[in-house]
Amino acid sequence: MELTRFLAFLAVVLPVAYGAPTQATTSLHPKLLEAMKRDLGLNTEQATARVARDIWASDVIEQLRTSAGDSFAGAWIAEDGTTLNVAVTDQALAAEVAAAGATPAIVANSFSKLEEAKLALDNMDIEQPKTLATDSANSGIAAYYVDVAANKLVIEALADSTAHAEALAAQVGLVASEFEVRTVEEMPTTFATVIGGDAYIIDRAFRCSVGFSVTTGFVSAGHCGSVGSAATTSSGASLGTFSGSVFPGSADMSYVRTVSGTTLSGTIDGYGTGNLPVSGSTVSATGASICRSGSTSGVHCGTVRSLGATVTYAEGRVTGLTQTNVCAESGDSGGSFYTGSQAQGVTSGGSGDCTRGGITYFQPVNEILSTYGLTLVRG
Repeated sequence: MELTRFLAFLAVVLPVAYGAPTQATTSLHPKLLEAMKRDLGLNTEQATARVARDIWASDVIEQLRTSAGDSFAGAWIAEDGTTLNVAVTDQALAAEVAAAGATPAIVANSFSKLEEAKLALDNMDIEQPKTLATDSANSGIAAYYVDVAANKLVIEALADSTAHAEALAAQVGLVASEFEVRTVEEMPTTFATVIGGDAYIIDRAFRCSVGFSVTTGFVSAGHCGSVGSAATTSSGASLGTFSGSVFPGSADMSYVRTVSGTTLSGTIDGYGTGNLPVSGSTVSATGASICRSGSTSGVHCGTVRSLGATVTYAEGRVTGLTQTNVCAESGDSGGSFYTGSQAQGVTSGGSGDCTRGGITYFQPVNEILSTYGLTLVRG
């Protein structure tokens, strides 16, 4: 009975994806097509072509990153969904970039230079308002990341903290042409909630969403629970305990080791139209299409905005997150992000909601797997 309940739990809360790469270019899951049409305006043919192009781009970027060395300055997929731009600081590399099928962009700043400035910020004690209410409501450094398309370090801040953001950029040695301060309306928050329902429950109090199955349990967000916290189904059946958790700091990740006898499958919920497999975890590029599934808002899609972002939550800063323009809501925390059948990460937090739109960050899944020595279950 416990096993039956757990399998039913998996069928409800694991996120949507679709088949193996060999199928990806010819067939996408109906729910994924529906979400990509709603959120990205793509019909069936356009959506399948977009996913295939995104996967191709990831391979090309890695090849050029290696060959360009210190001259590599980042890469991104343009808004048209087909043009892969690869930035380099050496004009002599333009022909190599073009030969690989990408569009070269000659820029002033290498990716390593901007990333070093970001890491310097990570190591600084950035003063934040003690409360996000009343007189401090318009103050705070929300996030910062390397914007490869702009070839700048971007610092997102509330209106009253723009001068603070500029001072921080100067402290890490950046001049005006190397950074940009963007004003945002609200600070990011995590998407945990205190209500029951489907998905999994932490310490019989908080609800989060499962990310992906691994051979000994499943992964989720670190803010969902601490080491030793109990994970149960919504009906109270034991799933296991948190064996690893990091939040805030270097990650927002957790690993739940499930109880003996649990059957974990690489197939994930197809929302009434069949379960579908996850086939890998190839990282998507900036600009790639990406979808998210969570137990509150279901499936929503958008694009990757930046990699390696540092985000400021009320609990503290978290480094190494990926920024997207996909919406999310309370209870979606921990749920999966994916491009096609490739697992990308687990939902961390953000701002906005799925009525007015928003920004959501996710913790890359490959870091979770490597940190805890886990193996993704594939269908």
